[in-house]
Amino acid sequence: MLLRGAPEDYDEWGTGWSPAELDPFLDRAERAFATRVLGPDELSPWHRAFAEADAHTIVHPVNMTTDGTRWTAAFAYVDPARERPNLTIRADTLVDRVLLENDRAAGVVTSDGEIRADIVVLTSGAYGSPGILLRSGIGPDSGLPVGENLLDHVGAGITWEATDRLRADWDAWERDHTLLMAAVTIPVRSSVCPEGVCDLFVFPAADPGYEISGAVFAMKPRSRGAVTLTSSDPRAPLHVDHGFLRDEADAAVLVEGFEQLRELARTESVTRYAAREQRPGAEVDAETYVRAHARGFFHPTGTCSLGKVVDERARVFGYENLVVADASIMPTIPRANTNLTTAAISEKIAEELR
Repeated sequence: MLLRGAPEDYDEWGTGWSPAELDPFLDRAERAFATRVLGPDELSPWHRAFAEADAHTIVHPVNMTTDGTRWTAAFAYVDPARERPNLTIRADTLVDRVLLENDRAAGVVTSDGEIRADIVVLTSGAYGSPGILLRSGIGPDSGLPVGENLLDHVGAGITWEATDRLRADWDAWERDHTLLMAAVTIPVRSSVCPEGVCDLFVFPAADPGYEISGAVFAMKPRSRGAVTLTSSDPRAPLHVDHGFLRDEADAAVLVEGFEQLRELARTESVTRYAAREQRPGAEVDAETYVRAHARGFFHPTGTCSLGKVVDERARVFGYENLVVADASIMPTIPRANTNLTTAAISEKIAEELR
């Protein structure tokens, strides 16, 4: 899914990162991913039921070809560059830390030895990039909150028992179509959401074997977590504390969203396909369930934030020639899946490095 955040999301990012300044790079990323919108005939019966249930449903723009191939960043960016004489790809190489000479990045230390470089750009994501910096001695001890401010969209889901009608319609539809797990999103608002934006996404999913589910995610969470080291060994797993629902406001918003998901499931278009609620069960209180089963949307951001760890050019404060160019530099999380915004960040920083 290739969705942009609301303009208000990028207003919070600081100098050089306004919506107007980021828009050209979002456009560029959309073109690189060959973005298209799913056609009505690509919606499974389950997804179509939710589209009928709410007029605000978004049929997803996707990075997927018409034959069902997911057009990944490797296809979009790496493949066209593979033959460049100034590119070397080192597979199966584990980066331990940045090679520092005083306050200057001079390369990286890897499982195969040192790689010298005039500039080092970390793109290991909101978990990996802070891990590399922390192993390099760059972090709270040096005055930078590396690994802090971890954000992810937090949510909870429901599964339902499929009706006989769903099985029949599903089988008929799947004879000529490829089943997609995700195809639509419904933006909804809690009672505390400002006008003009949403703070919740309802996300119905379909999986082989007539498995039908839906989840709701708080798209502007206040809770923060952190990424820290468990060892100086780069093979050791990082400690990831998501901090979900640490702020009580997030729990209240998510409970409202969960109740709205249940309301959508009671509409006529959905009940023809969804029988009883299997998990958690209609008798289970929404707040009890949400607090016990909140989970992320796999959109980690924020651990090398603009203005705190990196400057407006994404260069690590206090260190020359050291750049971070991934989702970890987002100081706040956009109200959308983060892949398109992450690609736009990389496009923008690449332009500045030329």
